[in-house]
Amino acid sequence: MQDTMALSTTEAEYMATVEASKEILWLRGLIGTFGIIHDTIQVYCDSQSSIYLAKDCMYHKRKKYINVRYHRIRHWVVIEKVIDLVKISTKKNLTDMMTKTILVEKFRASMNFINVLQKQGGE
Repeated sequence: MQDTMALSTTEAEYMATVEASKEILWLRGLIGTFGIIHDTIQVYCDSQSSIYLAKDCMYHKRKKYINVRYHRIRHWVVIEKVIDLVKISTKKNLTDMMTKTILVEKFRASMNFINVLQKQGGE
């Protein structure tokens, strides 16, 4: 069940980035118990504005309504440096196949990336 509601696209992307980062940090701790250590983990985000919000400590009007708990990402990115937010272009973002209407070419490229074979013709 959704416990908060985003009032803008930027806020929604920011909240999604925080949630993904929380999952990544949990996985980092899990694999750390097996002796696999990662100092900084790259998190790809297709929203430049949410990356700016996470990295910039200045006041923004759009931050005003974002729940305070979501600003924890700034600590992970700026202070602890365990998360590195990286911009990914829409053309290279393969996860769009799960969330958006995309062109057939991009869908096929995404399917090839995850090794899903497609039937050819009338087979």
